[in-house]
Amino acid sequence: MSTESISSRTDALHIQPPIQGPLRRHTHTYDLLRQCIHCGFCLPTCPTYAVLGVEMDSPRGRIYQMKAVADGKLAVDTNFIEHMNCCVGCRACETACPSGVQFGKLIEAAREQIQLEVPQEAAPPSALEQSSTALTPSLNRNPLPLTLLRRFFFEIMLPSRLMLTLIFGGLKIYQRSGLQMLVHRTGLLRFADSLPTPFKGKLSTPEALMANVQGEIIPRPLPERTPALGVQRYRVGMISGCIMDQVFHDINEATIRVLSTNGCEVITPQQQGCCGALHIHAGEADKGRELARHNIALFEQYDCDAIIINSAGCGSTLKEYDHLLRDDPDYAERAKIFSAKVKDISEFLMSIPLQKQPGELKQTVAYHDACHLLHGQKIKQPPRQLLQTIPGLQLVELKESDWCCGSAGIYNLTNQKMAQQLLERKMDHVIASGASVIAASNPGCMMQIAMGVRQRGVSIEVVHPVQLLDEAYQASGIYSYKASKRLTGKSFFIGLLIGLCVGLGLKALTHLSQRQEDI
Repeated sequence: MSTESISSRTDALHIQPPIQGPLRRHTHTYDLLRQCIHCGFCLPTCPTYAVLGVEMDSPRGRIYQMKAVADGKLAVDTNFIEHMNCCVGCRACETACPSGVQFGKLIEAAREQIQLEVPQEAAPPSALEQSSTALTPSLNRNPLPLTLLRRFFFEIMLPSRLMLTLIFGGLKIYQRSGLQMLVHRTGLLRFADSLPTPFKGKLSTPEALMANVQGEIIPRPLPERTPALGVQRYRVGMISGCIMDQVFHDINEATIRVLSTNGCEVITPQQQGCCGALHIHAGEADKGRELARHNIALFEQYDCDAIIINSAGCGSTLKEYDHLLRDDPDYAERAKIFSAKVKDISEFLMSIPLQKQPGELKQTVAYHDACHLLHGQKIKQPPRQLLQTIPGLQLVELKESDWCCGSAGIYNLTNQKMAQQLLERKMDHVIASGASVIAASNPGCMMQIAMGVRQRGVSIEVVHPVQLLDEAYQASGIYSYKASKRLTGKSFFIGLLIGLCVGLGLKALTHLSQRQEDI
């Protein structure tokens, strides 16, 4: 879609500017839009523009469309939605922008506007909608199964530790019981993926991303208080995350051990919830604000010197709680205080004198810059400096280390073709680096690159930088720990029960969907 087509469509149909939502004139978001001077420095850094070569799929083009919506020159229609949802949200354009345009906040505002205007339930189009389809693309309603899945994911699954435990417990038992092997050998997955449903052709990637989920079927809760090893110098809070704690529970444990070793009392409240990052990235801002208020109120009770996060995407959102709650009179100031305390694990460790000498690790490591750490939080050197403190570790350059791998939150699930193209580009450089280990500071990047490693059939390990430091501390004899066993008889039956519960839940969801369609 060109700028000329926007003008012609505006002439053909009278469009009213939004009366609610962030994309309105005389708002903070509108002021951010006006900072763009249309210089085009962002274009070479944009992954989707590099692949598609379409102006409307560049940061400059997307800002033009957002402003057109706010000015009443463009409707929130299927074209607008397509261009906004095609954005990976990597924020590389922010690093390149000479005017300091905060594109991450803008794309989140656009997606919030979309959620306010997209009909979420299946219903016949009104007479007005039918008459307008000849003039402008209709605003398609989401199919009911997709709407139900979205509501389940954002409103039930992510905010609930119990539901996350059930889902991922079922996934682990599916993988470890031999059921996954059976599904592949019998072709059941291919058959299910070929059925004429809204999910046709989209089931294989989620299954491939979640290959070999490690840890116990039901992860043991992280200790609420972990004392410092030796003299206590800091009291820090630990954000354990939602999916992070289920898929990479071992990274959370390693983070706590490393912090404790360096003089930190670590507080990990059991009542903490999802940070809301995935909600906000997807336009579910109201739920994101609700989750933010909960976490702020919870961590206020502990008077921490810093609040530590080991997930780049979550950290970027946590540091922007002040922006998210800027119009909330009860939380605006509290959010500023909270956000100022949030530190990425590498950022924090490199700001204090490390107390212990790591042992030697003879490994060749390349570091991948997670987008929301480099571009979102402006943190480039601390992870590299952290790795360079480990004796014997050789850090090699990864070409285009700052280029998105295609994970981008849940982008690799919703935009699978584009995500795979970005992954292919990343994997070419990963293999060319000659590294035996790829370090990344974000769980989504780790899963995406690990999937690429399996697809290429190469022997490369994908880890978090803090895992390498944890391993080095163990090598020096500072501490040791025993890894959890993968599967025991007791955990098998627990997992089987979890899998049954998950299956019944999905069956009920499918039944509800069918009933609604019949109605």
